[in-house]
Amino acid sequence: GRAGPIVSYVLDTRVPRVLAALLAGAGVVAAVVFGLAARGGFRQDRLVLIGIGASAATTALIGLLIALTDPFNATKALTWLSGSTYGRTMPDVVPVVVALALGLVVVGLRHRALDLVSLDEDTPRLLGLRLPATRLLFLVTSVVLTATAVAAVGTIGFVGLVAPHAARALVGRRHARVVPVAVLLGAVLVCLADLLGRTVIAPAQIGAGLLTAVIGTPYFVWLLARSRT
Repeated sequence: GRAGPIVSYVLDTRVPRVLAALLAGAGVVAAVVFGLAARGGFRQDRLVLIGIGASAATTALIGLLIALTDPFNATKALTWLSGSTYGRTMPDVVPVVVALALGLVVVGLRHRALDLVSLDEDTPRLLGLRLPATRLLFLVTSVVLTATAVAAVGTIGFVGLVAPHAARALVGRRHARVVPVAVLLGAVLVCLADLLGRTVIAPAQIGAGLLTAVIGTPYFVWLLARSRT
C-alpha cells in the first residue's frame, strides 16, 4: 500500500539530516549561552547580553561559510537565511507539528510557573518556585521549537517578538491564554508574509522572513515608543 506521511518522513533522508544538524547546532550554542548565564541564575539581562554575543559570533561564522562555498550553494544558503516556504512538503511539516505539540504540553502543564517567571526575580522565590530550573525548562523548550522551525523554513525573524506582544494586548498576560493566541497570530503573520512574497513581484518571490521583518518592524517600533510613555 501507500506509505503514510510518517513513513514517508522516515524514508526521506534529507529532512532528518537537516533537522539533526540544526538541533545539534542549536544545542551547542544553547549550551554555551546557558552555561555562561547559569552563574547568574538565568537572569534576563545577562541572558540577553550573552545571547547577543553568541548571535554575533554565529552570524560571522555563517558569513565565513557562505564566502568560502561555491556560488550555487551560496545562493541556496542566502535563500534559506531569508526564510522561505518554497518547496516545503509534508516531511518538513511533521517535525514542526511534533515539536509544537510538545511545547504546548510543557506550557499547558506549567503555565502558572510561566506567569510567575514573567513577573520579577523575587515573587517566584517567595512562592517556593525553583527559578533557575524553571527558566532552564522554558529555555530548552524554546530552543527545540526554534531549531525545528528554522530547519523547516529557514530564518523568519520578528514573529517571536510581534506575536506574543500582540497576544498580550488582546487577551491579557496570563500565559494559558497568551500562548495559544500567540501561536495563531504567528501562523497568520507567516502565512500573510508568504502570500505577499509570492504575489507582490510574481513570478519572482520574496522570502517570507524578509516580509515578516517589513511587517513586524513598524509594529515593534510602535511598541517601544508606547512603552516609554
